[in-house]
Amino acid sequence: MAKKTLKAVIPLSGIHCAACSARLLKGLEGTAGIEESTVNTASQTLFVSYDPGKISREELTKKIESLDFGVLAFSASPAETTKIVSAQAKKNAAEAFYRFILSLILTLILLSADRFSFSQYTVLFFAFLIWGAAGLDFHRGLIRAVKAGSADMNTLVSMSTSVIFFYGLASFIYPPLSGGQKTHWTDLGMLVTFINFGRWLESRYKSKAGEALEKLIKMSPKFARKKTAKGEETVTAEEIGPGDCIVIRPGEQIPADGTVTKGFSSADESLLTGETTPADKEPGAKVYAGSFNLHGSIEFTAEKTGEDASIMRLARAVQEGQSGKNAIQNMTDRISGYFVPAVMAAALLSGAVWLYYGGLFSAVKVFAAVLAVACPCAMGLAVPMAVAVGFSKAASYGVLIRNTGLLDRIPEADTVIFDKTGTLTEGKLRLLNINTWNIDKRNFLSLLVSAENRSEHPFAKAVKTAATEQHIVSREVSAFTAFPGLGIKASLYGREITAGNEVFFRKENIEIPDEHAFSIQKSSRPILLLAENKIYKGYAELGDTLRPDVLGTIADLRAMGIEPVIASGDRKPSVKEMAEETGVKDYYAGVFPEDKKNIVQRYKALGHKVIMVGDGFNDAPALTVADIGITLRSGTELAAEAGDITLMNNNIASVVTALRITRAIKKIIIENLVWAFVYNILLIPAAAGLFYPFWGILLPPQWAGAAMGLSSVSVVMNSLRLRKLKVKTGA
Repeated sequence: MAKKTLKAVIPLSGIHCAACSARLLKGLEGTAGIEESTVNTASQTLFVSYDPGKISREELTKKIESLDFGVLAFSASPAETTKIVSAQAKKNAAEAFYRFILSLILTLILLSADRFSFSQYTVLFFAFLIWGAAGLDFHRGLIRAVKAGSADMNTLVSMSTSVIFFYGLASFIYPPLSGGQKTHWTDLGMLVTFINFGRWLESRYKSKAGEALEKLIKMSPKFARKKTAKGEETVTAEEIGPGDCIVIRPGEQIPADGTVTKGFSSADESLLTGETTPADKEPGAKVYAGSFNLHGSIEFTAEKTGEDASIMRLARAVQEGQSGKNAIQNMTDRISGYFVPAVMAAALLSGAVWLYYGGLFSAVKVFAAVLAVACPCAMGLAVPMAVAVGFSKAASYGVLIRNTGLLDRIPEADTVIFDKTGTLTEGKLRLLNINTWNIDKRNFLSLLVSAENRSEHPFAKAVKTAATEQHIVSREVSAFTAFPGLGIKASLYGREITAGNEVFFRKENIEIPDEHAFSIQKSSRPILLLAENKIYKGYAELGDTLRPDVLGTIADLRAMGIEPVIASGDRKPSVKEMAEETGVKDYYAGVFPEDKKNIVQRYKALGHKVIMVGDGFNDAPALTVADIGITLRSGTELAAEAGDITLMNNNIASVVTALRITRAIKKIIIENLVWAFVYNILLIPAAAGLFYPFWGILLPPQWAGAAMGLSSVSVVMNSLRLRKLKVKTGA
């Protein structure tokens, strides 16, 4: 019997950072029955493939809970877990916001203590609230890390605030410990407030991680007409099974994947392919869940339904793709894992030496000074401060950065994959050219717009737009008939006007001159032919227009060492023409969402760092698996949510702007972190008394705290340099 493998999507509580994800995966590693597991830290979701013959759902749930994580749901359906993930993320963001507000208010109270003549006991009480209440989440994180035998940012923050608080408390109880200096409780308050502010911003980003899936689920088909022996029966999309006969009328959404058995129509598949041109549907043609039927009525046999249908596979691809994202904070957490034990060892060692040579009082002072000077306030501010200033600067250029994790990957990017329709092009079907036969172009367009005036087909809309731009008024027709997937007929002052595709003209026995027939066959664009009283009058070429800034953008990208690629759901001749026009060597045509995702993964497997630029639902899976996903504001909401960066001005040249700004942010972050660690490397020995035998230098705790504050100010000032950053847009 073949082994049966199931997949589960498990939203969790207790995932706070990359270290938490690593601890969970390490705990699951080697568990019998678990074949593969990944964690989406942003949405706090575990994806696991398991053998139910070796481990049951209940056993897997207990295993996860034994690692100190809460299981909120257990399902193979993205639809079932999306609402739970979204609700939990919003709850986490709200809690982080309340902690930030609490710490901010308490810190402001401490700053005004002298003005209102608060007693020392009152000040101590508010300091205790900052440490114990506003910083409670950090202390819980410390406890979890200790239980797991690891260290993360929670460990650093909890230790630093605890050292400051308990040293201040000890100084309050036994004043000689303070060295005659007043305890600066505001240091504690500002540290907790800054870190809580960063956590709130992080939680806000996490709360948005599930919005893309939530919107996609809402757009999935809800009902269908199933044909039975008794007639048509309205059922929910979940009730459709393979083999059912489904009836689709004009304007209805297709609820399952299948094959047309009866009728003719055209379908808007832009939700899946991004292609603006409707796809003709006739017996034998494939239809896909999530697309919309435009004109005629059709019947089809359902083949892939429910979770296997196209739109749900798209949702699952987005969900699973997000699990590969990692935040830049991972770097700090990894370093912190070694930094904390090293600082503790240095504090204990220096304290022991001073206890032997200088007595208990000196030992306590040195021990406290080492921990105080090593306080990771600068380290904690290094990333969020640069991100806050840099992201604001990017917004001023119309670049909305949605994910800090891309900052880790920006410098290594060497390949950019562009969607075609709506990304490199305007995304609007337009009448590009008219080739007439024994009629002038203005009369040709007048006949065509009059015939198409009653049609809602995208071709008709393009013709109407062109006529309006040339101030040509449509004339009223006395009769109008649409032939789905073929064309239309209209009566105008006793003349029969026919417009449609080449197949329609052959069926109507309308002869096309050889010269035009050859040009039509060679064209890579959609063609709309016109005849008057069965006499051919010419054809119109329709298509999308290239964005004006594309060529300059591609040149700028190549100058940055990034090679462009095109991947489109459009036909090969159209994509090839676009590639030749833009000078792009590698291109892929006729690709569906999962194909685009596979193309991105193929480049990544070859060692490339990939940027994906798209604008439609069909680009979402590729956007989420790419190292960096960039979307245009004019695109769909799902694409915008799936991307790391959204270009608010719809200027493709802003891709270059976004890369330059994010590279600048990454540079500032590295400078901040280098300063934070160099600062510790230089001042920890001073606090430990290493220089005392030579130069009499011994950093007391109060000056260690002041040095810690100075390091934070330096990080902030360095980050503020981003406000003066000037970026050449490339437009």
